[in-house]
Amino acid sequence: MAVVAQDQRMAALRELGVSEAMQRLVSGECLHEAFRGCCVGPPFYAYRGAAVPEGPALVPLWDRDSRVAAVWRQHDGLAFIEFSIEDPGAFEVLARTEQGFWASRFDFLYECDLAIETLQQAADSVGFRFLDRYLASREAAEDGLTSFAAHRSWLHALVAEIDREAADPGLSARAARRPSP
Repeated sequence: MAVVAQDQRMAALRELGVSEAMQRLVSGECLHEAFRGCCVGPPFYAYRGAAVPEGPALVPLWDRDSRVAAVWRQHDGLAFIEFSIEDPGAFEVLARTEQGFWASRFDFLYECDLAIETLQQAADSVGFRFLDRYLASREAAEDGLTSFAAHRSWLHALVAEIDREAADPGLSARAARRPSP
């Protein structure tokens, strides 16, 4: 149950390759009002004795209520996770890239009924490149998102697709060259 020391947190995030925009949010700068209350640090609980998941050194990003968002390096790359301080062993891997992580966060913001223009501005402020894909996928899947499990399955599949593309920039170029059906 290792947490990167608070005074080493920003250096650890830089070493992990987290974007400057995320570093600014993590340090407490609210880049867009859409993020206030849900995606702004600094984290509190992980540095005040709350239990954290077993695993590699954890870098907390922020917390909201009893939930903590964090990132750690695993043997096969980064993992952005979320866990409850009440049950840290039941953590969820949200994404394997920062772009995939943003897809999960923008799903939350979408569920908050923010205007599309607001989502676009917020996406621009953090460099989230997949908002249009998220919105198109959400619209196409909307009728099938009738349960928590269905929503979760759809979101995990979309995040995995974004993670693959974000991890392989050549994939985007190849997809852009493919003729439309």
